[in-house]
Amino acid sequence: MGEHTARVTRTLGADRERVWRAFVSQEELASWFWPPRFQTVATVDATAGSAWSIRSAPTAMGASGVVVEADEPSRIVLTWRWDGEDDETRVTVGFAEAATESAPGAERVSVPGTVLTVVHDGFGTAEAAADHVEGWEDCLARLGVHFDSQRNV
Repeated sequence: MGEHTARVTRTLGADRERVWRAFVSQEELASWFWPPRFQTVATVDATAGSAWSIRSAPTAMGASGVVVEADEPSRIVLTWRWDGEDDETRVTVGFAEAATESAPGAERVSVPGTVLTVVHDGFGTAEAAADHVEGWEDCLARLGVHFDSQRNV
């Protein structure tokens, strides 16, 4: 494994258990991880030693690996290998409780929130790590939209 790391943190307006489910439910993960046009299919079992995968037939893109550690709803660690590539990296996703407050001037009301931190390490180059920062930022932005759309239903 290489020495370069991608790290992305985002605060989401959903509790830890809800955010955890968004990562470990096959259907839910597939609904937000990549754009809808990718027609994403995910396989995941949040049990240490279990295989996971995420694939897109229209883009001929996919990644897979093994769940190394799963501590619901605090942390999941998995290996990551892009289809067609030899290099394996490691992803650690941390789920920490946070409180978000109402807008200034409004009555102070705390709502459930989660600080989600993705640490994707083992890249051979800084450029590869930077590319994955961009990718994870895109993914987590879609996750935020996913939760926002559920709130407005």
